[in-house]
Amino acid sequence: MKLSRFLLSLAIATASTGLLHADFVTLKDGTKLEGTILEQTDAGVKIKYKVTAKIYDEKFVPAADIASVLKEKPEEVEIKDLRKLMPTADLLTAEKYEQIIQDRLRPFVNRYPGTPQAAEIQKMIDELQEEKEKVVAGGIKMDGKWLSSQDARAEKYNIDAYAIRNKMNELAAANDFAGAMREFEQFNARGSNHKISIHYPKAVEEAIAILTNYEARLSQMDRDQPTLQKSRDDNMKRLIEPDLSRAKNAIEKEVTDAKNKYDAEKKEYRWAAPYKYDSKQIKEQSRLVTTEKTKLGKINVDQYTKAAEVLHQATLCYYNDKLQEGYTLIVQLQQLGAGIPEFGTVAQSYGQAFQKKNYENLAKQQTPQGTNLAPGAAAGTPGAAPGADAAMAQALAMAQQQQQQPGVAPAAGYPQQPGVAPVGYPQVQQPQQPGMPATGAYPQPGVPPVVAPVPGTPAPAVAPVATPSAATVDPLVEESAFDLNTILMIAGGVVVLVLLIAVASGKKKK
Repeated sequence: MKLSRFLLSLAIATASTGLLHADFVTLKDGTKLEGTILEQTDAGVKIKYKVTAKIYDEKFVPAADIASVLKEKPEEVEIKDLRKLMPTADLLTAEKYEQIIQDRLRPFVNRYPGTPQAAEIQKMIDELQEEKEKVVAGGIKMDGKWLSSQDARAEKYNIDAYAIRNKMNELAAANDFAGAMREFEQFNARGSNHKISIHYPKAVEEAIAILTNYEARLSQMDRDQPTLQKSRDDNMKRLIEPDLSRAKNAIEKEVTDAKNKYDAEKKEYRWAAPYKYDSKQIKEQSRLVTTEKTKLGKINVDQYTKAAEVLHQATLCYYNDKLQEGYTLIVQLQQLGAGIPEFGTVAQSYGQAFQKKNYENLAKQQTPQGTNLAPGAAAGTPGAAPGADAAMAQALAMAQQQQQQPGVAPAAGYPQQPGVAPVGYPQVQQPQQPGMPATGAYPQPGVPPVVAPVPGTPAPAVAPVATPSAATVDPLVEESAFDLNTILMIAGGVVVLVLLIAVASGKKKK
């Protein structure tokens, strides 16, 4: 790593002594020439200027044609690209921050010490160091905004969805439309929560735009295919041996490789980049584009957007212990999510997760040391990995399971019926508080469930959870062979036997 950074710095330093120095000659007709002035006299200027980004040419410009001449120093040229690093991109890791600082910014400061440009870059380094420290502490930059470590945990499913969406748009910008749609497919991946994120509705709209561009590309490929094929065939007719055989072999290999690549992609994904000479592949992808556009066009993006935002706010309430506000949002989510299976099951599971956490909080008030808390009561401890909260993770897992297997009962530890406390938790029915809606155990439309105690009011009495132990649980005892009934039966038999013996003895004496 140290060697590569040294070589990079050396390369940049070497470049700065050459064409990195930029001069600008503006002509009176408005034309601007950018490059390096080789000679300047009263007669005019000789400049090596850019024709394209990589091609240069030399030209003498008479003084009568020149409007202005501007010479830039190397540091003035180089800093232009470095300024593009700010503001920083989203989701950068601490390692990436360090690479930017050490590989790009510090070498500039070392090359141009004491210059105004070096001072500007040093300020950038300080800003990047501050951002890096936020990342090390668990924070994340997403959509241009910073999330604390606590919010980052709550935003885990949104962060993952945001990364997918960014990659999708990045591939689309590079005209890799098939690759972009493969990224979009991850929103529908089995076992993921991407489809309930706030980024799914936006991704749907972007995917439709990508499909529109892909459709235009495929249409053009379909029109061009006959012309390309005819041109190839005509060229083959002009060849003679041995060039003809070599060309045939090369074409056959290209066709085979393209087919194998397409088939391999189709085995794993629905989307694959068609070979420009293969009309069948082009038409197949065109049909898929049409089908997918129609399917995505039927999605109620507005409804998804509203439901996803409510779920987002409810998740933040859960992680920040705003249970009463969260319950209200869950009721709202049930109403907004009507007709959207993903949100219907998630609303139910979230309601159960909220209730579980409410029981845990109430139990903590009665048992400060948490001796009777069931597993999961300590979930949400600061410093845990994003999305590591046991109750919420189980709620999401339940939602996925119920989407895949309708009718599956909730997992143990959650209420299976409205008003039934989870296994291992006390039944709680809070008194009606002034200004608060009636409480219940499970959120029903318009009726929030059990809510957290109102700040400043005494906590309701909660019986401690009865936890079976070796001292309180009666062990199983084997049934005795001589219980009371057996003894009575034996005693009765002995009495009868004695009487029979006495009667028999009396008869013999007579």
